[in-house]
Amino acid sequence: MATSHQENLATFLNDLAAAIAPKATGDTPLALGWRRVADSIPHGNFETGTTEPARRPACIHLEASYRNLESAGLRKLAASFQAIEPLLAWSSRAERRISDTLAENYAEATIVGDGGAISSARVEIGASILSPNTDYPNHRHPPEEVYIALSRGHWRQDDDPWVEPGIGGLIHNPANIVHAMRSGDQPLFAIWCLPL
Repeated sequence: MATSHQENLATFLNDLAAAIAPKATGDTPLALGWRRVADSIPHGNFETGTTEPARRPACIHLEASYRNLESAGLRKLAASFQAIEPLLAWSSRAERRISDTLAENYAEATIVGDGGAISSARVEIGASILSPNTDYPNHRHPPEEVYIALSRGHWRQDDDPWVEPGIGGLIHNPANIVHAMRSGDQPLFAIWCLPL
């Protein structure tokens, strides 16, 4: 991978931290989860991944999502994500779990982690895009998870009510909690971070 790709990836990670860290303060579970992520993010000359870039149908919604970010004060994060997006191998892991409909309306890409643009066994950072009016159903996983919402959309844990954090809002899913997300009349775009 060319040096410019490494620089773009490093810029993205810095911009991501700058967007999350000021909101993840104190000793809340979210703040502690973010610190575990931040402590695991590769710095310096990190090892780049070897996956081939690929796109899924839901990626057609990325451009509209970028425009929303610029108007929400997340212009730097939007620009740095756009710079690395051509490097990403978008997939639809939902194919293993759910229906063909969801596989056509959902895509995710690992930025940092196994199969990502940056290799890491300590942290996984990626992006998800969900077409309008689509539910990503209940699921769970062992690592905790910190999301930054880059669009409007709703998240839920267990049988709790749906919440909408707003663009730039943060979501913390404790380890193994059942959680789901859904879009409304606009695509749902988010970045997720899991300390491993």
